[in-house]
Order: sequence, then structure tokens, then C-alpha cells
Amino acid sequence: GKHKLIDFARRRQGLIVPPGNPRCVLTLQDLTQEGLRFVNRQRGSGTRIELDQLLDAAGIDSKRIRGYETEEATHLSVAAAVAAGAADAGFGIEAAALHYQLGFVPLASEHYYLVCLKETLDHPAVKILVAHLTTEAWRARLKGLPGYDIDTPGQIVSLTRTLPWYRLRRTKRIA
Repeated sequence: GKHKLIDFARRRQGLIVPPGNPRCVLTLQDLTQEGLRFVNRQRGSGTRIELDQLLDAAGIDSKRIRGYETEEATHLSVAAAVAAGAADAGFGIEAAALHYQLGFVPLASEHYYLVCLKETLDHPAVKILVAHLTTEAWRARLKGLPGYDIDTPGQIVSLTRTLPWYRLRRTKRIA
């Protein structure tokens, strides 16, 4: 109960493809098509980690994806590579695909929270932030962003109930 989460937003990640999706890339397995060129996010980015987890869950070896090692630093640069014809698909956020008027195949929804200590919930600045997140103005602004959704912005939720795998652990000191 030491930490609390403040519900913030969700965003969609998936496959960025050329308009009309000429290679019919609809699943991660489709990335293994003969001759398909893929562009990836850089190693260590949250998007790359998410893709690797999705590939692992689907039982797909990344070595079977041509271009898996081709890295871009941003979602927009992944989309730009697809828009320029340098790749047939990339993994990134929907907003980047729409920026270049590309196709998008949603594969994952990320839920974002703000994290704070329980006692900071009573701080005036945090109260103002939470109040703002519950306004219709905030909802309208977020709904206006491509690829973003909202559930219950501003709702205070338990960290361990929301992320049951998370537990603070004390490490033993080795003498």
C-alpha cells in the first residue's frame, strides 16, 4: 500500500504497413513471409521489449524476420521507413502510422499510470492533477489523439492489485 497508481491513458501498438496493406500483414507470423522487409525499434526501447514478448508468446523466432536487426530510434522513423518503401512493415504506435497516412494493424494496448507514494495523494499539486484528469476537457483532448484511449483517468488504484506480479522486495546484505 506504499505506492499508488493514477490511471492515465492507453495507447495502441501494432504493425505499421503501407496503405492498403499490399503484403496482407495481419499477424506477427506474417512478418516471416519470404522477402518481407521489417524495421524495428532500437534494442532496449519499451516498444522493442513489447514486440519481443509478443514474438515469444507466439513462438516466433526473431531470426525468421528479415530486417529484425534494422533499428530506428523513434516511432516516427519506423513509420517513415515504411512510408519511403524501405520496409514493408514495422512495429510502433498507431499515431505514427496515421502521421504518414499508413495502414495499422493493432496488436497490443498499453495501459499507462502515474505512480506516486500514498502520502503524496494529499499534496495540493497531485489533487489538482487528479482533478484535471477526471475532467471532460482531458477526456476530449485524449480522445483527439490518434491511437489513444481512456478508461478511468484520475482514478486511484492499488499497485499490487493492478500489477499483481509486482512486489517490493528487500534484499539481504551480504556481509
